[in-house]
Amino acid sequence: MILPKILNAGVYRHAQKSSQTVQAVHLGLSIRGAVRSTVYFPDGTLCSTFDAARDEMIPHLSLATPGFRSEFEFDSSRENWVVIMVFPALEFHPDDHRIYWNYNGNALPVPRRIPLNETECSAFRQTFGTLCRLHQSALPQNMLEAELTVLQIMQRFLQVPDQADDPVELFRRRLAEDTRWQYSIMEHCRRLGLNRDRLREDFAARYNISPGEYRIQMRLRKILSLLAYSDLSLKEIAF
Repeated sequence: MILPKILNAGVYRHAQKSSQTVQAVHLGLSIRGAVRSTVYFPDGTLCSTFDAARDEMIPHLSLATPGFRSEFEFDSSRENWVVIMVFPALEFHPDDHRIYWNYNGNALPVPRRIPLNETECSAFRQTFGTLCRLHQSALPQNMLEAELTVLQIMQRFLQVPDQADDPVELFRRRLAEDTRWQYSIMEHCRRLGLNRDRLREDFAARYNISPGEYRIQMRLRKILSLLAYSDLSLKEIAF
């Protein structure tokens, strides 16, 4: 896996009113102090707006790829952490205005912004602080650890909310739990009372893999794990 190359990392704590177009990937943790902001996609269309006079600021993680433009104002209570990096795996797709993480030929959609609760905010503040200290030390081993910490933060952008009423995620869990393939994909859909064709389409759109291929990959990984970490014979593993 190609690691992100960190160009700069730090925290802003001063009042400021400005605008900018990012030239590299920005990974941010915004905690407080925003007065107003307007963000535009790289193609110039409006992405989001915020105004403290009408909106409540919620701590959040954010991503911006090259070309994103923002106009913003912060007051003196400002606290927002930023990591600026070169990470070619992240790309903005103008057709659907989404950021994708390219992994092994798969384009995985990631959100541009993730709201955080108080516990998450505290944990990420500590992580960003550690990352900044590692990067500023300039020691090769610390630089590597900082880049790995970026990936640790980025994992949060890949997490799908575990919602009981989310049919696609419920379907995925059923497939994952059915390790002995007791039911076909059609039977799983029927047991959930869902349309097979629509569910297959939605599953592939969300996870960038078909339900059938997902089951095959799960089985292959189970086989490899048993070969490597168990004392079972090939016959026993095949059974």
